[in-house]
Amino acid sequence: MPVVKTSQSQAGDPAEVVKILVASDIHVGFSERDPVRFNDSVNTFEEVLKLAQAQNVDMVLFGGDLYHENRPSREAEHRVMRLLRKYCLSDKAVPLQFISDPSVNFHHSLFPRVNYEDPNLNVGMPVFTIHGNHDDLAGKGLSAVDLLHESGLLNLFGKFTDIEKFEVSPILLKKGNTRIALYGISSQRDDRLFRAFHKEEIKFLRPKEDSESWFNILVLHQNRPRRSEARNSGACVPDRFIPQFFDLCIWGHEHECKIEPQYYDSPDIVGNGIFMMQPGSTIATSLSPEEAGEKKVAVLSILQRKFQSSPIALRTVRQFFFDELTIDEGSAGRDLPKEKRRAKESDEELAAEKVREMIALASRERHSDQPKLPLIRLRITYSGQWINVAPFNVQRFGQQFVNAVANPRDLIIFKKQRAKMVKGTVDKESLADAAKRRNRELQVTVEDIVKDYFRSVDNKDDKLMVLGEAMLGKAVADFVAKDVDSVIVDTIKEQLKKAREYIVSKPLKVSSVPSFDENGEPEEDSGQELEILENLAEMRDCRLEAVKSKTSQADVGLTM
Repeated sequence: MPVVKTSQSQAGDPAEVVKILVASDIHVGFSERDPVRFNDSVNTFEEVLKLAQAQNVDMVLFGGDLYHENRPSREAEHRVMRLLRKYCLSDKAVPLQFISDPSVNFHHSLFPRVNYEDPNLNVGMPVFTIHGNHDDLAGKGLSAVDLLHESGLLNLFGKFTDIEKFEVSPILLKKGNTRIALYGISSQRDDRLFRAFHKEEIKFLRPKEDSESWFNILVLHQNRPRRSEARNSGACVPDRFIPQFFDLCIWGHEHECKIEPQYYDSPDIVGNGIFMMQPGSTIATSLSPEEAGEKKVAVLSILQRKFQSSPIALRTVRQFFFDELTIDEGSAGRDLPKEKRRAKESDEELAAEKVREMIALASRERHSDQPKLPLIRLRITYSGQWINVAPFNVQRFGQQFVNAVANPRDLIIFKKQRAKMVKGTVDKESLADAAKRRNRELQVTVEDIVKDYFRSVDNKDDKLMVLGEAMLGKAVADFVAKDVDSVIVDTIKEQLKKAREYIVSKPLKVSSVPSFDENGEPEEDSGQELEILENLAEMRDCRLEAVKSKTSQADVGLTM
C-alpha cells in the first residue's frame, strides 16, 4: 500500500519530532574585496545559524556551496570557523541517535564518527552538508569543507572519491519512533551524473529493517532546468530521475528561492510522488531576475513519514531590484543622433529616472536589519531605429549613484531587439535541430583537447606513458576553470607516487604496468611495455642492492 505523503505534519510529542533547518548556497567570501558588499555573505550566514539556534532545531542541513571559492581566503575560513564554533558548540544534548556506520558515511575522514558523538567535542547543534560546485574537490581530492569536517565543526557527507561508481549510503538518524535516512550527492559534472541515472548505474542503499518506515531525504547540488541545447544531457539532472522512494528532495545549486515543497506525482500508477524543495541562495551572487526574489530558509518538522515545512524570510540580505526599460521612438522624444552621442541623450535620461524610482522603492521597503545601499539592475532594450545607436557609458552613468546603490559600476545591461527578417518558408524545427547538431559538434571541453592531443601525436617521446589522459585532463580543466595554480603539479606527483607504489608491489613484468586514470586507478587499456618504467624498475633494483650492501656492512660493524 503506498504511503501518503503530505507537507503538513500532525502535532506530536516533541520527543518524536525531528526539527531541521534547511539552507543552501551560502557563498561565504562572495565579493569580499568589494568595499561595500564584503560583509554580506558572512552576515547572512550568521543570521542562518542564529535562526537555527532560536528555533531550537535538532540539526542544520546545507545543500552545498558554503564557500564561494574553491580555495577561500584565510579571512573567509576564519570567519566561518568562528561562527560555527560560536553557534554550534555547546553543552546542549543532541537528541538524534546516529545508527548508521559512520566509517561508511564519512569514509573520507580519519575520524569515523559524527561530530556530536565525539567525546572530545561538545556539539550542541550539528551541521550536515554536502559540497557544491564552488567549494568542490581540487588537486588531491580535498575541499575547503573537508577542513571543517576534520576539525569537528560540521559533518561532510555525500562525498565520492570513485566517480565511476555511485553507491549512495544513507546517514541513518533516529529520534523516538521517527527515523530519517539522509542521502547526499555532492556536486558532480552534470553529464556524468545524468549518464549514471540514465543507465541506472547509481545505487541507493536502503535500510534492510522495515524500509518503509523511514523518511527518506535526498540532498544534491546540480543544475535542475535544462542548461544546454548542445548536450544530450541538457547539462542538468531532470526531476524524473529522482527515485520515487524518496519523500523529499532538497535541491542545491539553483539560486532562485522555491522553498515551498512542490509535490510531483509518480509516473508509476502504483508508486508514490515526491516533494521537491529548492531553498535557493541566501545572498544574490548574480544580478539576474531569478535572484531578485525574497531569500528564505525553512524549518522542517518531521514526524515518522509526515513533515511540515515552515519558511522563514532572511532579514539581513541586501535588497536587490531588477527591472526593464524599452527605448524606442515613442519613449524617447528627441531626434536620434546621426553620428555620435550628445552629452546626454534621452535614453540616458530615461534610464536615470527609472533608476531613481527603483532606489526610492528600495528605501520605502528596507527594514533596519538590511544594508543601506540596495543592488539595482536595469535591463534596457533598444528597438526600432535605436538599435543603431551606440549605448551610453555604463560606468560613467553609474557615478551619479555612487552613494545611492551598492553596484554603481554595473547598474545597466543592454539588449537590442532586432526585427526578424525571414524570406520564404522556413522549417523552424529542422533549423533548430540543425543548430543543436552543430552546437554538439562544436562543444569541446578542456579534457577533450588534452585527450585528442596525446592520442594524435606521432612521436613516441611525446606520448603519455605513466600519466593517464583522464586524470591529466581533469587537472588541466581545474587549472583553467578554477585557477588552482598547483593542481597540475600535484596531479603529476600523485600519479608518479601511484606508479612507484604499483611497481614496488607487483612482480617485475613491465608489460603489465598500467598508466592511471583520473581516480588514480590502473587503466585497463594501457598494458604496454614502457621504457620509463623499465628504467624505474632498474633504479629500484639498484637501490635495493645498495640498501642490502649498507645493511650487511652495518651488521658486520655491530659484531666487531
